Amino acid sequence: MERKCPWCGASLQRASSFCPHCAKVIRPRTEPKQPVLLRKKLLLGLLVLAAAFAVGAGLWLVFAPRTYDGYGEVRYETYQLLLTDIVDRYVPKAELTIPGEPEGQYRVPSRLFINDASGQDASGPFLAEVEEVTAAFTGQEDSLSPMICSQPAYHEGAPECPLISLIDFTGKSGEAELVWTFTMKNGDIIHLRQTFKVPPIPVYDYYPEEYPMDTAEALQALIDSISAQVEAEAVVNLHLPPITYEGGFTLRDRSINLYGSSDETGNRTTFTGPVQLVDSYADISYFYDIDFVGSGTGTGLSGSAPFRATNCAFTGWDTGVLVYGASWANIIGCTFQNNGIGFCFDSTGEYANHSMYNDNRFVGNDVAVRLDNVPTDVTLNFQGSVFRDNAQDIINSCVQPIDISQVTFA
Repeated sequence: MERKCPWCGASLQRASSFCPHCAKVIRPRTEPKQPVLLRKKLLLGLLVLAAAFAVGAGLWLVFAPRTYDGYGEVRYETYQLLLTDIVDRYVPKAELTIPGEPEGQYRVPSRLFINDASGQDASGPFLAEVEEVTAAFTGQEDSLSPMICSQPAYHEGAPECPLISLIDFTGKSGEAELVWTFTMKNGDIIHLRQTFKVPPIPVYDYYPEEYPMDTAEALQALIDSISAQVEAEAVVNLHLPPITYEGGFTLRDRSINLYGSSDETGNRTTFTGPVQLVDSYADISYFYDIDFVGSGTGTGLSGSAPFRATNCAFTGWDTGVLVYGASWANIIGCTFQNNGIGFCFDSTGEYANHSMYNDNRFVGNDVAVRLDNVPTDVTLNFQGSVFRDNAQDIINSCVQPIDISQVTFA
């Protein structure tokens, strides 16, 4: 079939793409597309991925859980967390050195304080953000007597602290690190550390075969010489003969442990005069297996320094045991008989030691137990004790918490 130019009407061959007469284009040309290189596509994809990764990493750094770690003190947001062993909410103690008698058993608190930026107590709002708090010791693999800690909790013996952990150890415990771990509700972790060191301390034992102690005067002279010559941090044990001392003694400015004894006829170490512990010091004086026998007046054992009496007897005193000043004392397994007041607590201190007053016998006293003032609001536990034939069993004028649920009143 003859083909005509659409522009000039001239005859054209079938395969012509333009008219030779008017030079017009008969078939439109298709412009070739520029090829996109694969490498360019790959580069663009990598740039997109890199940008996405950078955004994700930034968000992760902003919102991811964080870990905080410190010795004695950690700053978390607006809070100051610190550990100490004393009632001081502003001075952290990263390391505690507590000399220990080789066979001694000890307990000290690790106290937590939480302050805000102004130094005020912020324990309430901080603990509201805490999911869990735990405590554990590390670094005790080679210890002959590993330290043990209780899990952090409120303790009525330390009402100023939101949480404390009680640390039990012996003179052979050596060194270990206590780690408090706070797991926050937002995922943050706080490690608050405290190092405990227990260097051994010297122990001196005095026996009647080696030192004069057969009279009250000789015993007082021996005690005075010990106070003047023996280092204050040393443990001193006096092993007393089974005799009756016509009088008592006074102990000042240091602790001494007294161990009574008995002979084959049943005679025990006995004091007929008052025994006094005067002034404040950190260590406790211990009294074991001693009788205090009065004649109706005076005080058998009294202290403005801390002490503990175990398996002792107090008979015939105006007051058998008196705790005064800023002191703390415990009586365990003791007998109080025919006293005006058996045991009297009248101390305005701020320190509580042991809460147990168990297995005591109060018989025939005008007042068995009188509580005028007791440091802290710790509950005094008299479990296993017996009250019999007393005019008054307990006068609790300071309304101290006491546990008499396992006491026998006869």
